[in-house]
Amino acid sequence: MTVEQAISDIASLPLEEQLLVVQAIWDRMPQDAGTSLTNQQRAELDRRLANYLENPDSALTESQLRKQIRDSRS
Repeated sequence: MTVEQAISDIASLPLEEQLLVVQAIWDRMPQDAGTSLTNQQRAELDRRLANYLENPDSALTESQLRKQIRDSRS
């Protein structure tokens, strides 16, 4: 079975079952899967953290961010 066939089969399931498949796949991933960063990514994260530490009021809460996203879609 190819990846595309598996995705097609999963897509034919009801949404709740699709979510169960996603969760089962996620749970089987190693703890450190996909966590290595390039030097450029690490530098960007360091820059953003330094910016936040200098000006914490510039950050949005999760609810503010979600509202901003919702508002931009309407």
